[in-house]
Amino acid sequence: MLIHYLALCARIFLLGFERILVKKLGEKSDSISGTFLFFGLGTIFLLPTLFYVDIIINSSILFYVIMSSFVYSIAFWLYVKSLSEGEASLVSPLYNFNVFFLLILTVIFLGEKLSIFKLLGLILLFYGVSFLNRKSNIIESFKAILLNKSCQYMIVASILIAIGRTIDGNAIKITPPILYAFYLNVGISIFLFVYIAAKRNISKTISLFKEKKKIATLSGGVNAYSYLFLLIAFTGIEVSIAEPASMTAMIITVLLAGRILNENIKERLIGVAIMLIGLWLLFI
Repeated sequence: MLIHYLALCARIFLLGFERILVKKLGEKSDSISGTFLFFGLGTIFLLPTLFYVDIIINSSILFYVIMSSFVYSIAFWLYVKSLSEGEASLVSPLYNFNVFFLLILTVIFLGEKLSIFKLLGLILLFYGVSFLNRKSNIIESFKAILLNKSCQYMIVASILIAIGRTIDGNAIKITPPILYAFYLNVGISIFLFVYIAAKRNISKTISLFKEKKKIATLSGGVNAYSYLFLLIAFTGIEVSIAEPASMTAMIITVLLAGRILNENIKERLIGVAIMLIGLWLLFI
């Protein structure tokens, strides 16, 4: 059991650190190229894991991989773009809204009920967001968030990630998680490369890698193994505990943003704390 909790701790740390790396990778750079390097290098890091699974692929697996890869290609392009252009301590907490959208999707399509705890969680989640860009009142605070381009990118990304998670839920039933993670990285990399090639931006991607080789490589490795650590945690810890626990990574991101990027995080830490309580309530 200890190994599962150690894996969860590693997941939380890597996920918090990942957003700082992504910001540095995409800053003053082409977001599509940065996203391609993020997943392309992640694919390479996942290659050794294939020794631990039997390689299988069929039309059903391929169908899920294509669908989710397409959705995630757009989602994570917006994710990288948001972190590149906005303050990490402002936009990264909005990533967790994928849980909110995922809940809405399960209520609409799977007939799940909204409990008192979930309703209270949603209220706290929205209230916490108002602290991320504090204004004279809650309405003005929300308006400041919604009118901010970087925040808009992250909110749309979180919607698409929620859709991707619903696809993943079905795919994992017929595909080993480690193998599916590898296929997904390959699929996303292919979609992004096709777009880059169509736009004739391959030279720009190569230049970005040469310019930020260390950050690109580190971000790819962190991306790959933060997900693998989550899979290991899931084998011994209930999803209802591991998933909200993973969201505490946004505390690390906000603290690192204040320390490394010199962002003003005082009120944002209060908002993050309130959001975390709301997110936990969604899983009760």
